[in-house]
Amino acid sequence: MRKVLLAFLLVGYPVIGCSNQEKHINYTSPSRQEVDDFISEHNIHPLTIEETEDVTILLLQNGIYYLSKNNESDKLVEDYVGWSENDDQKVNLGMSNTGMPHAHVIINDERLLDEAKEVKVEFHDGTTVIQPLDGKRGMILFYDKNKRDLTIHNELHLTIYNQDGTVIYEDSF
Repeated sequence: MRKVLLAFLLVGYPVIGCSNQEKHINYTSPSRQEVDDFISEHNIHPLTIEETEDVTILLLQNGIYYLSKNNESDKLVEDYVGWSENDDQKVNLGMSNTGMPHAHVIINDERLLDEAKEVKVEFHDGTTVIQPLDGKRGMILFYDKNKRDLTIHNELHLTIYNQDGTVIYEDSF
């Protein structure tokens, strides 16, 4: 491995770092068969599955799996973020604010789920994402599904609408 030492003078303070000249490892989303095998092997029941160019996200009642395929080793790479189940709340709302920021919404209340038709998430800067619910209990809403290496503020507002466009639930995180 060849590394290059970089040093700069910035406002009177030295800044030193290393740069790796080798090619970076590329990751892609695993195939649908690999995802299905993972689900079966781990005996999990995703509420929703979202695929991007380099990761597949499995939203569960109590956590999220991020699955990628290392193109050099051809191995599946998994990362899990979990939380305690909180079924007593009507809606669980959370987010990841780095990398490919996204919010996740899990509707626990059956009556709300039956009535809900559309979900809107507004991020801290006014960026708004609206998705139809399509009868799913869980969904992932991306700040920008095409951008990587972003960091946003850990703030969002959720609004759920019924078929008439009436607000039937609101929450902030």
